[in-house]
Amino acid sequence: MRVATVAAALALALSVAVAQDRQEKKECCGAVGLLCPKDGKCEGTCREICDKVGETLKAVRAKVIEKMKKECNCECPCTAGTCSTDGCDSCETVKAKVFAPLMKEKVNARFKDWKKEIKHDVKGDDGKSKSVTCTFLKGDLCKACVDDLADASWKKLSELFGEKK
Repeated sequence: MRVATVAAALALALSVAVAQDRQEKKECCGAVGLLCPKDGKCEGTCREICDKVGETLKAVRAKVIEKMKKECNCECPCTAGTCSTDGCDSCETVKAKVFAPLMKEKVNARFKDWKKEIKHDVKGDDGKSKSVTCTFLKGDLCKACVDDLADASWKKLSELFGEKK
């Protein structure tokens, strides 16, 4: 009986710790551990931009995993952002050498022309090119930026982890 009580108390303590950990992570911005200059504790406009970067990164990772499944019939949890191993070296390598430089480059490019309306030329369903306004960092998720970043990420991942010839 006493063992069951101790086990129940440990289980309760663990579930509270996990809930607190999840709540703390939720308080951090979307670019924590990637680009955030304040370790995820940013506010105001900085927070909005970091959250947009995080939202874009999540969409890019999903797109890269689609490419990975299609081209090599596999999935990498480190690339997908679904790895549950704390301190995983592969996750850190993928973030540091693939996603962080590409996201930083994209953010810096947008800040150079912050007031300017940026357009993307994309092919529509009818196969014709059309010009669409970029909403990266300023509005809804920019599909053209996600596609561009996913292509660039896939290329970098292939160079980094692909077969050497």
